[in-house]
Amino acid sequence: MATNASTKRMIVIGLDGLSPEIIEPMMAAGKLPNFRRLQQKGSYSRLGTTNPPESPVAWASFATGRNPGKHGVYDFIRRNPSSYLPDLSLTRLEGNRSLPVRRGKAFWQYGRETGVPMTILACPVTFPPDEINGKMLSGMGVPDLLGTQGMFSYYTTAPETVTGDTGGEVYVVPEANPLELELLGPQKQGLTGKIERLSTTFQVRVSADRTVATISLQGKELTLGVGEWSPWTEVQFKVGPMSRMNGILQFNLVALKPHLRLYASPICIDPRKPWFPISYPEGYGKELANDLGLFSTRGMPFDTWALNEGRVSEEAFREHAIGLYDERLKLMEHELKRFDRGVFFCYFEYPDIVQHMYWRFIDPKHPLYEADAPEQLKGMIEDCYRKMDHIVGVALDAARDGDALIVLSDHGFTTFRRAAHVDSWLRDNGYLILKGGVQAGGPLFQDVDWSKTRAYALGFGGIYINTRGREPEGIVAPDESREALKREIAEKLKGWLDPDNGAQMIHAVYLNQDIFKGPEAHLAPDLYIGFNTGYGASWQTALGASPRGLAENNLKKWSGTHLVDPSLVPGVLFCNRRVTVSDPTLYDFAPTILRFMGFNDKQLSTQDLDGRPLF
Repeated sequence: MATNASTKRMIVIGLDGLSPEIIEPMMAAGKLPNFRRLQQKGSYSRLGTTNPPESPVAWASFATGRNPGKHGVYDFIRRNPSSYLPDLSLTRLEGNRSLPVRRGKAFWQYGRETGVPMTILACPVTFPPDEINGKMLSGMGVPDLLGTQGMFSYYTTAPETVTGDTGGEVYVVPEANPLELELLGPQKQGLTGKIERLSTTFQVRVSADRTVATISLQGKELTLGVGEWSPWTEVQFKVGPMSRMNGILQFNLVALKPHLRLYASPICIDPRKPWFPISYPEGYGKELANDLGLFSTRGMPFDTWALNEGRVSEEAFREHAIGLYDERLKLMEHELKRFDRGVFFCYFEYPDIVQHMYWRFIDPKHPLYEADAPEQLKGMIEDCYRKMDHIVGVALDAARDGDALIVLSDHGFTTFRRAAHVDSWLRDNGYLILKGGVQAGGPLFQDVDWSKTRAYALGFGGIYINTRGREPEGIVAPDESREALKREIAEKLKGWLDPDNGAQMIHAVYLNQDIFKGPEAHLAPDLYIGFNTGYGASWQTALGASPRGLAENNLKKWSGTHLVDPSLVPGVLFCNRRVTVSDPTLYDFAPTILRFMGFNDKQLSTQDLDGRPLF
């Protein structure tokens, strides 16, 4: 097997969602000097993304050099084949055990056999962490302490009707001073087998002039003014006589006049005392917390649903997002100073989130566009790219002579103006049948008549054929009739026009066998939709609902997207070496890193990779 005991170093920086449509004109205008400096040292090109162009899919392909048919990650949401119900594809938990979701060997897993040390910081789809020759901090996929991807709590004394927020729980409480409030924690199984919800209490005391509030939580006191965030604060939940689950959270005091409004973030796993392993070695997270202070450990740390649901202000979310960026930058700088040899990778989700949440401020055709919005919000995306330029500058300054430096994004970005109800389209075209008398189907397919349904949609673009022997109540034979049905649906979808303006909503529809190749391909959707610019699958579609109508304006602050046809959202690739591949893709990075680690062409050919070395 290949070995490489040299002192060579490779630095790879992953900047999620950087778009060539933004970065190229900013470079031309002289606004991104470090990106330009890196280009002049080597090369720049657009980068082919995965199909579908979703972050977990893309980064799994980056890590393994393989298409989704080999690594098995197809979407943020996957169907449970035994029940039709959605599962989050990033996390599998059994008690206090976490199970890997990615198949296929990632480049860092070759470090032990080659002797090349690895530093892997927050790469998506790395939960649980792999046992590697080096250190790893898990990224996208790490749950909160409750086992979710981020469940917030919101407390108010305002008399409002609680309809159920998507991303958290809302508690309307009676006026009192002090207020005694409950913070819900994770579940545990009691001695009788009954599932119990752990909780703790905390107190909120409002000052006489209603300008500040003091939060008392398990012996700690936090005094906040309106709009302020607390520091990361420890909280414990008693599991048994000698056992505690430890978490950390932040509070944001949203308002005090006329009513109290208090936001409590999702409870992160405490990196010093993790209930689930979030780093390798196990003590690495604690070491980082001791060196740098407490930090968010959630794999998707940005509280986007809190902004979507109006539970935090625009300014509070902006401060929250920048705070998380600062945490990651501090981590990268800390580890680059200690990086001696081998492969270094650090991931930043910040540009992806900023573009998701702030695209409405740069697209005059978006239904939430505000021409008179504050300049700070309108300039958030450009400021984000300047922050990414700073990161590139840090990496350039850290690179030694002879080091390889790669900066990439997994996909680009575009606007999300209109949401398409794919299950509603399947219903109206006779492929998905609702139970008698029902005209609009609720979430989780609750109103679907499976005995008559031939196809259903779930996730952000996938369509499944209700196949006999595969689905619980499948009716379509797994033979040529299924293939004919797939082709029929694909052809009809291409003619789907926006009922409001007549625009073509679909760029292309892909059959699974044409884009997914490998032993995990049987888990993939049977068809995948590539939406046109401005369109995307609705949130209702993602969870199996079929509302009235076929499309609606996207009125969520989540206003930018990359969940369109992959040809419309290429990523970017910068390198201080001359890239010799004319059409680089995400599949090319693992072979490139393995070549750096000492693999020759013959050895690479035995690894079942879908990419080629870039240089």
